[in-house]
Amino acid sequence: MNENTNSSNTQQDINKQLVSYNEKQNELIFSTRKRLFNLEKIQKRDCIFLLGMNFLICTLCILIAIKFGGFKW
Repeated sequence: MNENTNSSNTQQDINKQLVSYNEKQNELIFSTRKRLFNLEKIQKRDCIFLLGMNFLICTLCILIAIKFGGFKW
């Protein structure tokens, strides 16, 4: 009977440790997902900004070439 109680207590301790470990892992997973989501938002914003700047620079270069390059229609 004593062995049965000891094994039951040991199993409960192991279960508590597993639950605690799983909670820590879940917190780590959710914090990592949150950081990745924020990085994706920042990357999208930066990508749109850089594409816009490239478009403006290319347009400006074309307009300068037309104005000062002696381009005739």
